[in-house]
Amino acid sequence: MYQVQDVRKVIKRMEALFDSPVTTLKDKTELSRPTISKFFKLQPIRPSSVELLYELCLDLIEEKEKKRTSLKKRTDQLLKEV
Repeated sequence: MYQVQDVRKVIKRMEALFDSPVTTLKDKTELSRPTISKFFKLQPIRPSSVELLYELCLDLIEEKEKKRTSLKKRTDQLLKEV
């Protein structure tokens, strides 16, 4: 399964990138808020839920990072003469 330190890193990154990561995950899954909260508190939940949440977190982090990179490129391009 996933290493606890990897899950901690993913949780930390989600909390840094999203205003409400629990709500973000709730909107994208059929999992309950308590289950998602347990994931963020590193409490035991079903392995299938851990897998789903972990993978979704990675997808969301990747998506957010791509958007941030794109925005940085646009900013640099548009404001290079200022």
